Amino acid sequence: MPRQKLRAGQLGTIQTLVLPSGRIQARALLCDDLGVQHRLKASAVTEADAVGDLHTKADALRHATGGAQLTRDSTIAEACEVFLRDKEESGLVEDSTVEAYEASVRNVVIPACGDLLLIDLSVRRCNRILTDIRTDLSLSSARKARSVLSQTCAIAIEHEVLMHNPVRDTRRLPLPEKKESVLTPGQLLIVQDLIRGWRTGPGHSGPRPNVAILEDAMWIMVGTSVRIGEVLALRRTEVDVTTKTPMARFDGTIRYTKKQGLHRKNAPKRTRQKRRIALPSFSAAAMRRRLAVTDSEPEAYLFATRTGKPLSVSNYERLLRTFVDDNQAALQAAGIDVDDFSTHIFRRSTATIVEAKAGIGLASRLLGHADEQVTRRSYVVTEELVDPVTADIMDDAFVDLL
Repeated sequence: MPRQKLRAGQLGTIQTLVLPSGRIQARALLCDDLGVQHRLKASAVTEADAVGDLHTKADALRHATGGAQLTRDSTIAEACEVFLRDKEESGLVEDSTVEAYEASVRNVVIPACGDLLLIDLSVRRCNRILTDIRTDLSLSSARKARSVLSQTCAIAIEHEVLMHNPVRDTRRLPLPEKKESVLTPGQLLIVQDLIRGWRTGPGHSGPRPNVAILEDAMWIMVGTSVRIGEVLALRRTEVDVTTKTPMARFDGTIRYTKKQGLHRKNAPKRTRQKRRIALPSFSAAAMRRRLAVTDSEPEAYLFATRTGKPLSVSNYERLLRTFVDDNQAALQAAGIDVDDFSTHIFRRSTATIVEAKAGIGLASRLLGHADEQVTRRSYVVTEELVDPVTADIMDDAFVDLL
């Protein structure tokens, strides 16, 4: 009877023999993940050690040909490690996204359920885990954990450990509360005046903050609705203020990752969001001010450090937070919500103004969204007052009846 062929990943019968030296040798065939058979040998003082070393070599060869293998004994923590390795090795996920997954795994998922066997992650248990995370940490943490767990279960299905993904059947988590704060043109002028007068009065010692960077970036964000990282990624070569209609091409963003450090990514948040935007007069004026103090090289950044490197998003946001803290009373007096005053308020304000004048379609294109519902749900703040023309329409409908 012919010997049964080994299946992928299977280790054949282990045989042992005593070597002339007195050591014990264990040997067996291993069929790797691609179906190729390998003769493995391992020797040690005792038979148990030799067999153990052979299994270690078999595991290493399986990993080399097919990656880490999940089994029915794998925990969620072990499965998450395989998920993270898969994302990192795929080359399809940005470093910043992988780092966000790692933070969620390390700080949220593993503390919540890392020791649970993967096969025991039922819909009921998953609902309980996500509810506890939401209660103990935050809704945002629960939403990120749900994404990680769902993708980890997808990996487990690929490894034939799970037959279905229990996370997909869990109760939906609520969406984050929509932020409603926007700035009117009048309020933006007040912010400009406060920036220009920031720390200029008596009683302020030490170097003055670079208010020009703060103001110019603000007006570019307001005029184009782009993100702060896209503004800081602007170089001379992407700006043309000599034409009748000044234009800027936004085709990059400034990122920081542990792996690459501070760098320019040659695409916005998503590659499809590259776009050329006509500049309103106040944004063009801000661009001209930046060009006047920028190095003459075509690749020079409009917002650069003294060494010519791009300004980081965190440094700009830190400068903005300091400004808000120092001018809290004046901002509140102008009706501005200081708790929601971040770079995103400029983007949201622009989207709201454009949508009110030209509709959701143009606002969505300006923001670079593929789906208008994203613009409506997260950026446009709808006016409480419905257009009074509805009253005229209804009066006309009943004019001959009442």
